[in-house]
Amino acid sequence: MEERGFLGKLAAIVPGLAMMVLTLYLLKQVVEPWLAGVAVFGQKGYITKSIGLNYVLMSILVGMAYRNLLFRGRIPDWAAEGFRTTRLFIKTGVIMLGSLYTIQSLAKVGGLAIALIVAFVFGTIFFVMWMGKKLGMDRSMVGVMGAACGVCGVSAAIATSPGVKAKPAEVALAIATILGFGIMSMFITPPIGRALGLSDYQFGAWVGTGILNSGQVLATCLSFNPAIAPGTAVAYGEIWNVVRVISIPFVVFFITLWYWRGEAKEEHMSLWGILKSKFPIFVLGFFGMTALSSFDMLGKEGSETLHMLRDWMAWIFGIGMVGLGAYIDFGEIKKAGGAPLKIGVAAGTLKLVLSLVIILLFIGKEASF
Repeated sequence: MEERGFLGKLAAIVPGLAMMVLTLYLLKQVVEPWLAGVAVFGQKGYITKSIGLNYVLMSILVGMAYRNLLFRGRIPDWAAEGFRTTRLFIKTGVIMLGSLYTIQSLAKVGGLAIALIVAFVFGTIFFVMWMGKKLGMDRSMVGVMGAACGVCGVSAAIATSPGVKAKPAEVALAIATILGFGIMSMFITPPIGRALGLSDYQFGAWVGTGILNSGQVLATCLSFNPAIAPGTAVAYGEIWNVVRVISIPFVVFFITLWYWRGEAKEEHMSLWGILKSKFPIFVLGFFGMTALSSFDMLGKEGSETLHMLRDWMAWIFGIGMVGLGAYIDFGEIKKAGGAPLKIGVAAGTLKLVLSLVIILLFIGKEASF
């Protein structure tokens, strides 16, 4: 094969990369704003807010359509080099994602809420690991399912995926499973909450702990009580959900360490030895950004630097999501079978039921903050 120089390699990347960038531009700047203005059930923005069909999910879906319909199962040579930059975009986005979290944010919610949320996050991850082992699932699939079911779905699954070397099809399965379960929860939890006489605080705490996706927590709380103001279900639900989201850095670290410990056993190496030789360095970048954010070294919340960083992050993640979708092959998903679906439904149901029991037993009707 003819060896290409730097300029040749760069030129080979351009067509595929241009296709990913153009796709994201159209979805983010044209399609999503249009969907936000469409009224469904008399409510504008229902599709983007309640169903959660934002530019990130649309990027994955369009990428899947490219791979499975337009390209008929194989990315063509003219676009292949550009689409291979996908992992670079995702890893860069994961590092920048660390800037969203600060250690101080955890302290604002209170000890009992933090204890309950941490117990449910890590309890769910342990349950997924146990069930995944029983069903003989691949460890990388167990890793992304654990993050998706334990924390908040899409972000956690994507943030964890490079650290456990998950395939695009495994990430897609995890996301599809938790979003499907979340949609079902959106319809059944408000009537249950009303039937049990839950207060706004109790209902917000319940769905903020039990529902697996941030957008769906918001939609479910608004369905229970449409009012948006301090002291309403949406205000409490989002506070509990934010604490769960803040735990992402700890979950990424824990699951990555668990995965590489298993790899060390298989390769008859010490954990330290395999971490030194194979640990994904970008995970340290993720924690570095969290530390910078915690010490305000990226500017205070609302600063121009943070605003610019998050704009870049949205574009970098979005380009990576188009590429991620293009590596999802329906044939691979079919081969994975129904095990991820069983685990997702079992973990989601257990979490939703147990969190309701705990809320009824230990959380009063009125908030202390």
